[in-house]
Formats: sequence, C-alpha cells, structure tokens
Amino acid sequence: MEAVAALMMIVGCDANLADCRIVPVVAPVYSDANSCHRDLDIQMRLDGLKATKLFGTCKDVDQATLASAASVDWSLGRDGRLELRFDTAPKIMASR
Repeated sequence: MEAVAALMMIVGCDANLADCRIVPVVAPVYSDANSCHRDLDIQMRLDGLKATKLFGTCKDVDQATLASAASVDWSLGRDGRLELRFDTAPKIMASR
C-alpha cells in the first residue's frame, strides 16, 4: 500500500543498552518520509533525556495501518538500527 504519512521515533539508551526509553519528539507524525528524515537529526540533538546513546528512524505508514488501532513495537537490531513494526492484529480479551 502507498504511504500516507511517516512516523518518527527516537530511543535513548544507557551506555550498556540495558535501559532504553522512547524519547518524546515535538512532531512524531510527518506527511512523508523525506520530511521526517530531514528533521530526525535535529530532533536527536534536541533530546531532552540526554541519553548516552540515541537511535532514531522514520517509518512509512499506509492508510490501512493509519485507520486501525495499531500499536508500534520497536527493537534495536544487531547492526545498531532502530526497527519499527506496526501491529494491527486485533487484541483479544477474555472476560467472564
């Protein structure tokens, strides 16, 4: 599907990568990935947490994902890249 937006995410970690947290950004949603990537370096420099290590990325979002109640899962790859995944699977709750 065609991208209709892009999501910016920055994660700050300690030196050992044992404690990592999402860093709030001023504008996490952009109209396209190019705009997001242009602002990524600036947002990482403005990091309010002053983390030892910062990882950032921009991920395209398609219309189906945007329309669903998707959650964002993130991980750090072995190559040091921040990887994002959108989980659009319905959440099943059991009740009695």
